[in-house]
Amino acid sequence: MLINTDNPIIKYSDKGKPFPYDKLFFATIEPYILEFKNARLEKLTEEDAARCLARIFKKMEVNGVPVLEFFKKDLDKWDDLDQYHRTMNLANLIAKDIFCCFDKNRYDENGEFEVCDRFYCIVKDGEKDYIYLEEYEKGLIGKKHLTEEAKYFKQLMEFNEAGILPKEKD
Repeated sequence: MLINTDNPIIKYSDKGKPFPYDKLFFATIEPYILEFKNARLEKLTEEDAARCLARIFKKMEVNGVPVLEFFKKDLDKWDDLDQYHRTMNLANLIAKDIFCCFDKNRYDENGEFEVCDRFYCIVKDGEKDYIYLEEYEKGLIGKKHLTEEAKYFKQLMEFNEAGILPKEKD
């Protein structure tokens, strides 16, 4: 699944403005949401939205590990919450990992975007559908090259293939 950088959330994000991670995450995984009820997530009841996200999370992996296993400690901490709020909390955790490089509020003092050591995919029929970015920009001589964010996602994919990304959450 390619991340759509034309999405207004990314395009018009600015330092000092809240970055709606969850909305960007839901827009990115929308094809999987539509498979569930043929409706966008915000059109579903809380119960159906929780059920839909739970089904997607069961198919998700992070660094080759099932998401529900990787975030088991977090999920256990939320035992007192209902299913809707547990799934939304998990969606926010995942979204912040995936889209941290686009949030200008998280840039460091050198103007560098934040990075994460987690690479996500949804497994469907044995095929892994990775969430990544492949975007090019024109260079000085007019030759196209990957954007810095796209280089980051490419490096994440290479690290994942090499098996050097963490298999447990710190």
